[in-house]
Amino acid sequence: MRKVISSGAAVLALTLPFSAPAFAADLPSVKEAPAPVLAPIPSGWRFEATVNGWMPSMIANVGVASFPTSSVDVGFFKILSKLNGVVPLSLIARNDSFILGVDLYWSALSAGSHLRGTGTLANFGGVNANLHTAQTILTGFGGVRLPFQVTNLSFYGIAGARYFNVNNTLTLNTAIPGLGLSAQQGKDWVDPIIGFASRYVINEKWYVDAEADVGGYNKSVTWQTFAAVGYNWTQHISSTLGFRALYVDYEKANNFNGSFRFQQTLLGPQVTITYAF
Repeated sequence: MRKVISSGAAVLALTLPFSAPAFAADLPSVKEAPAPVLAPIPSGWRFEATVNGWMPSMIANVGVASFPTSSVDVGFFKILSKLNGVVPLSLIARNDSFILGVDLYWSALSAGSHLRGTGTLANFGGVNANLHTAQTILTGFGGVRLPFQVTNLSFYGIAGARYFNVNNTLTLNTAIPGLGLSAQQGKDWVDPIIGFASRYVINEKWYVDAEADVGGYNKSVTWQTFAAVGYNWTQHISSTLGFRALYVDYEKANNFNGSFRFQQTLLGPQVTITYAF
């Protein structure tokens, strides 16, 4: 019996070194788990750079120093013929909760007319009146999305400020060299504003934008309204067709002579081209 046990043990000892590797090879290999890849966190912000093809008519009452207030009511095409330059740009950043924006409109124009006059003025050939005006309107705002339960509607309540810089030069000349009058005045001021900005998405191609605000401070009033239908040509390029109106009324007494009076309404169709990223 002892011989049988000893023989079995010897056989097991001889075969174990060869069988163990074969058994281990049949087991699945254990690999280290790969390090987790962190997906980028989407910001949700969408940025829009827009060129505004605004075509406004102008209704204005302008007073410089002690000169009487002059009234102007001209259409866009007449303004276009007198325009020296224009810069209409806007930048918007928005997500599901907030909106930020800045809008710039700078323009400069010159206009002239001949007044025949009566009496002495008529004897001198009348008076040539020339007006040069340059204005900068810069609006900045921020807003929070309001919880209106309307599908596809983004509605933001906004607050901000509108900066105005207006420079007017009025020159009256006669046919006699050296005989004439000239007055120049410029003012700048800031009005706080509140309002709303909204977008309603009809489908993946069409949408509707609407904005309105109102404000003023210390003998100054301003308001603006805008509505348009938009179309997405590509993922990044879109355009709108709509109507925009902007009003300002400001008066400031001079220290020594008269006052600066500026009341203006700009209104007309607007075409925009936007690049979004």
